[in-house]
Amino acid sequence: MDLILLITGLLQLVLSLLIGVFFIYAAVRVFQKLTRGINETEELKKNNIAVGILNASIALAIIIVVKNSIESSITIFSNTLRNPNAEWLTYLKTALLMLGHIILAGIIAFGIIYSALKIFMYLTKDLDELREIKENNIGVSIFLSAIIIALALLFEPGIKTILDALIPFPPVSFLNIGS
Repeated sequence: MDLILLITGLLQLVLSLLIGVFFIYAAVRVFQKLTRGINETEELKKNNIAVGILNASIALAIIIVVKNSIESSITIFSNTLRNPNAEWLTYLKTALLMLGHIILAGIIAFGIIYSALKIFMYLTKDLDELREIKENNIGVSIFLSAIIIALALLFEPGIKTILDALIPFPPVSFLNIGS
């Protein structure tokens, strides 16, 4: 049994659970500022399906973007575990790097999706998407939700590249690979 792989897998599950729940909760709270005039909790209690679809798409979009930071963070942690010279300070630095990486991913994800959605809604002045969603217009909600998820899928590779550039991976050469 590969103990390091087992520890890494368990950490990935715990991180995914904690980060997933935190970012989904935060996404709903942050995007409430965008959905001015809609009290999501009250609308959901009234079975407003359009609001439910919109909130689900926001949560999904954030996770699409943030999931890469978890994978990269796990790689950092796994590399640290495999380092025979690692000390407790190394583990602490790695944990802080992982946390910073994930938080930065969340901030970038929130900011870029929020900004893109604001721009899109500004460009579609002839349709007040939020008013329609408050009135339980499911068609508009599905349309706006598809836009949100499409934006997340478009932004995800670029954000991943930016975040990967910040990770201090050890240099690898063809000589190292063949050894």
